Amino acid sequence: MTMEEGAILIVGVGGVGCIWATQAHSRCQELSELLLIDADESSFEGASTANCLFLDAGGEGKGSAALPMMATHRLREGLDSVMPLIEKAEIMLILTGLGGGMGSGASSEIASVAKNRGCLVLSIAGLPFAEQPLRCSIANEAISSLDSNSHVCIRVSMERLAWQARQRKTDWITGSGWIEELIEGLVTTIAEVGTINLDLMDMRSIIEKPGNATLIVGTGTTEIPGSVVEMARNSPLSELEIQGAKGCLVQLEGGPDMTLSHLDQITDAFVSSMDPDCQVIMGARTSDDMVGRLRLVAVVSGLG
Repeated sequence: MTMEEGAILIVGVGGVGCIWATQAHSRCQELSELLLIDADESSFEGASTANCLFLDAGGEGKGSAALPMMATHRLREGLDSVMPLIEKAEIMLILTGLGGGMGSGASSEIASVAKNRGCLVLSIAGLPFAEQPLRCSIANEAISSLDSNSHVCIRVSMERLAWQARQRKTDWITGSGWIEELIEGLVTTIAEVGTINLDLMDMRSIIEKPGNATLIVGTGTTEIPGSVVEMARNSPLSELEIQGAKGCLVQLEGGPDMTLSHLDQITDAFVSSMDPDCQVIMGARTSDDMVGRLRLVAVVSGLG
């Protein structure tokens, strides 16, 4: 049993956002829809399964430079063509990079539209490198708007992402593998019935607790299960602190070789620093393609 088709919508906004969304969707195509939004046609290359919203008012395909208000205006004009997708969605996952025009201007607008229609909106926003002062200024202004229009807004440090990519020997521009793992884990957590089932109502009950919320992913092996929690705590997020959290939805994925001992060991270690009265909702899912591997995906809320 799965959620209805179109219930989970992955949205990439701007150049980096489209790259992240395309990569993430490639891991869960059967469980989600993909929408790419940009003013640069090259962002749609290689995304044959995507719904594309091309916002190029000038006809040159050159983007919206550092003009967020222009991007907001273009999105409002083009929304009608993708409104059927938005109206079907129960969860919208927005991936974007802030500091340029399109991501900074259009991501908050589409988040607002979806949220006002009762959709659960989770945004992941990349923040520019410190040595880019103009982009940082634009991003700082855009993040507050995106945050207010999302149920959860995750701030990803591009510097930390680049550092993690070097550690993993991957490409930071594509999300260093971290973005893909987070989205795949989140989508499969919500879309499919697991060994211990989690659903959309579980997620809402955690997210709607007072305070800030964040998403975390960690991967490891059945031989060294402790590495899963270590990686989760070293996510490339900006100023991540989960101490004292009031709510936690945690899902552990593994192959047929995953045991209850793995489940207990990892979840106990992960929630150990949270509030003693933290509401913890736990789930587990097995998949044949996860043999020897473990993945933790968590929504943590009630943060100060």
